Amino acid sequence: MTPRLDIDFSRSRPRAAPAGVLLLCAAMVLLVASGERLWEAYDENDRVQAEQERQLQRMHAKSHRAATPQTPAAKLAESQSLAVLRELTVPWQDLLSIVEDYPDHDVALIGIDQNPSQSQIRITAEAKSFDAMIAYLRYLQSSELLREAVLNEHLIETNVPGTPVRFQITAVWSKS
Repeated sequence: MTPRLDIDFSRSRPRAAPAGVLLLCAAMVLLVASGERLWEAYDENDRVQAEQERQLQRMHAKSHRAATPQTPAAKLAESQSLAVLRELTVPWQDLLSIVEDYPDHDVALIGIDQNPSQSQIRITAEAKSFDAMIAYLRYLQSSELLREAVLNEHLIETNVPGTPVRFQITAVWSKS
């Protein structure tokens, strides 16, 4: 026979311990306090970002003032100073070493003129032959500093012994 099961539905349930109830209340108070602190932190963050945006707008307004028109004397002084700056920034050491360090000695330099505003030099030289002139032009075209080296004009001097070729090359130097 199976033992009889006795179920009593009227017996009172055990009560929660007072320490547990107290701990639950403390946790609820801390939860509400931390939520309130989080809300304040978000408000503070919004306030600081708005202030930072105002500061940036003030700085931007101060740094971008409307430019006053320059006087003709100021424009002339600026253009002259830019011309002097272009003159001073010509890489003469490198340009002269390229032009003068041609390995074959069958080309004689006569003159070098410059145009700094266009980063351009004009080389006037004399070669022993037409082939020497072409070889010198190719040498300048293979240079890393000079680009767009082109032959402007040439003249074969038949009245001079050896019939040299006088020529003019224009090249643009690279701004580095």
